[in-house]
Amino acid sequence: MNFAGAYHAPAIFVVQNNKFAISTPREKQSAAETLAQKAVAAGIPGVQVDGMDPLAVYAVTKFARERAVAGEGPTLIETMTYRYGPHTLSGDDPTRYRTKELDGEWELKDPIVRFRTFLEAKGLWNEEKENAVIDQAKEEIKVAIKEADATPKQTVTDLLKNMYETPTAPIKEQLAIYEAKESK
Repeated sequence: MNFAGAYHAPAIFVVQNNKFAISTPREKQSAAETLAQKAVAAGIPGVQVDGMDPLAVYAVTKFARERAVAGEGPTLIETMTYRYGPHTLSGDDPTRYRTKELDGEWELKDPIVRFRTFLEAKGLWNEEKENAVIDQAKEEIKVAIKEADATPKQTVTDLLKNMYETPTAPIKEQLAIYEAKESK
């Protein structure tokens, strides 16, 4: 971020602030009131946005993109959001550091529900349209699965040939070994 600021790179940095660094509250990780204000050290603007509001995130990202395209340099966007589940599947238990009340508070801000409500209020979405989209997606998935199942399995040789336009000497050796094995 510092490098991008120094060179006015057309970059957008997005921080997904879900209130925790794995299991440690953000307040214990930094004395800064926001993560967006850390942009000051890089000499770039920092913006904080409701990350649970898709339209707000779009507007801020559009602004940052316009700045970047206009040659005005990078922007840091801090999206205030929430991680409903564990940080990882390897032992993190969010019930040790988050309350049911906190989870409930954030569930009320669910971006899918909020956006659906917005679209319905504008007359742009309803249950019929939703069911049509779901049915279409299910059909597309069925077709994609059939296509994937019908695709010949890739060999190691194919993989190596697809990865290297000009194979190095060790790759050429591996190709020869696998071509011999695969021809049996």
